[in-house]
Amino acid sequence: MKHSVSKRGSINEKRPASVVMTFYACLASLFVFVFATDAQTNGDYPVPSTFNVEGIPPIKNVDVEHLFFEPSEIKNNLIWDVDRRNRSILITDERSYIYHLDAPMAKPRLLIDGRSPARVRVSPKGGLFVFVDDKEKRDSFELYLRDEKGQIRKLTSFSSKDESIESFVWDEKGRTIFYAQMDYGTMITRLCSHDFSKSTCFDIDLKGNWNVLDSHNGKLLLRHWKTSSNQTLHLYDTLSKTLSTVEDKGNSTKGFFGQGRVFWLSEGSSECSTEVCLMSMDLKTGKRFRIKLPLSIANLQDVKISPNKKSFLIQEMRDGIDNMRVGKLNKDGIVEIVPPFVKGNYVIWNAGWLSDKEIVYTTENISKPASIEVFNIATKQTTSWTKGRVPAQMENKVKPPEVIRWKSFDGREISGYMIKPEKTEGRSPVLVFIHGGPQVLDRPVFNSQALRFAAHLGLTIIHTNIRGSRGFGLEFMDADNGAKRGDAVKDVSALLEWIEKQPELDSDRIIVRGESYGGFIALASAMREPKRVRAVIAEYPLVSIRGLLSLSWIDEFAIDEYGDPKDEKLMKELDALSPLNNTDRWRGVPLFMTRGGRDTRNPERDVLDLKSQLQDRGNEVWFIYAKEAGHGVAGRYVTAAMYEFLKKQLRSKENK
Repeated sequence: MKHSVSKRGSINEKRPASVVMTFYACLASLFVFVFATDAQTNGDYPVPSTFNVEGIPPIKNVDVEHLFFEPSEIKNNLIWDVDRRNRSILITDERSYIYHLDAPMAKPRLLIDGRSPARVRVSPKGGLFVFVDDKEKRDSFELYLRDEKGQIRKLTSFSSKDESIESFVWDEKGRTIFYAQMDYGTMITRLCSHDFSKSTCFDIDLKGNWNVLDSHNGKLLLRHWKTSSNQTLHLYDTLSKTLSTVEDKGNSTKGFFGQGRVFWLSEGSSECSTEVCLMSMDLKTGKRFRIKLPLSIANLQDVKISPNKKSFLIQEMRDGIDNMRVGKLNKDGIVEIVPPFVKGNYVIWNAGWLSDKEIVYTTENISKPASIEVFNIATKQTTSWTKGRVPAQMENKVKPPEVIRWKSFDGREISGYMIKPEKTEGRSPVLVFIHGGPQVLDRPVFNSQALRFAAHLGLTIIHTNIRGSRGFGLEFMDADNGAKRGDAVKDVSALLEWIEKQPELDSDRIIVRGESYGGFIALASAMREPKRVRAVIAEYPLVSIRGLLSLSWIDEFAIDEYGDPKDEKLMKELDALSPLNNTDRWRGVPLFMTRGGRDTRNPERDVLDLKSQLQDRGNEVWFIYAKEAGHGVAGRYVTAAMYEFLKKQLRSKENK
């Protein structure tokens, strides 16, 4: 589900307990320990004390113990930021701590632990850096400075309980930090600066959610986030205290200063139409240009200018797979000087410039944890700075991700990617995965659970980017809005037809899985295709759009996506699609479903009502209610139960 660009609204917040409650919690922990020990002695995998389960048979340890390994056996690195002055990188791992890496394959040096920063920026002078985290209060991100001596100092203070730092940048000389401070109570953003001695806020209040993207000679490039498909760009002059507009049409997501211009990525504007393009505006004359790019570029994702402002790194994406190339600006076009240089099918994160000649980036895919590479544009050589690692028993178990495409009912091309086990016996059963959002892009990032399911069950896993997904243009992203919601379900039906034509896939053993909104599509697909869908896994699903629109957080963005709850004609059409309203159409398809007790994004009553209706009709329902979880239910027991559910449904062809 989606309704906010920030982490605010999370309900999985720990609260201090009284002494009495702590005492009873200790007794409960002792009981759980005795229960778990007794269960393991009896050979059963223990159900967590915070879970209520229904319809799930006892799980034997011997059947699932091969699935698990220590998290430390996986090595996974992402880039926080680069220190160009010292030619080093700040990186992170699974715990989101901050490490310093000063040479290829060197041992990272821990700088900050016990925190989970959301963003890190190194000073242009090198050595010191700033970051934000919400350690003191969940979802209220404050700004901190770590100096060259390792001392950490908080730079911000809040007067309201709902304030948070959403973005920040350095000035070019590393003397000042500019940041946007959002008050979610009043929905006002203030622009502020800190010069290491004091914090000063400019005399301007911006309505809504604003971010600082870049700074240059006292000018700030700002983004006003309205919805996922409507973001505008503006300039604020800190000297004259004036605000001007750069782009107020369409969707402008990223931007930067360079060569006396402001550059930005946009789509839906008069110059860009429905595709993502690169625009520029001369800072002196205000003249605008659409920058011509090499014709072979597909789905422009990002552009980064080099430190000396002479070269441009261009990142593109084709069906969820990334690549990069380098060019130089010639009049109003970028001429390619380095062709696409990433070999293989990877997702690329946090690409940037380590120096004027070196590009640093993180790559990963479904079977390869994230690792950091540096490409030298002069020598054309790639150097590994870190190396991803998986447990030995999981190595070489799946093939590299394979992009697939199929035509839907209206001729629209839909795409996704397929993960095949390295070895199969006969035709492979299929697990179709549908992401949440809907405006999310499913990409082949490292996924240890999918890796285990493919390896141990012989599953081919197909990840889909049905209509509504981002990354394919605004028209595609809006193609499931309102009354067109059912068209997304038809995209899945078209995929099932495609599977039937693949000789290596077993179309008699197809299971559809979805998370959140994806759970809604998975459930609706089972109602539409009961003869093709063997079973459904719906994780913390949306089950009624009418019910969703009745929640208090619903805003203009959600109404634009799902429909106006006051439009009764539309609501009745969506009722006909929603699983909750149509259990009489459920033709005995087995269901695995989860729900978090603290989930405020979907109405709990709807999920529990659907579960009860299906149970009353005699359907097989495996249900996990995680009392302490929010919008997301995970853990070893969930993986073990899901594995056993999959194994049972794939075992025979008599479940139809």
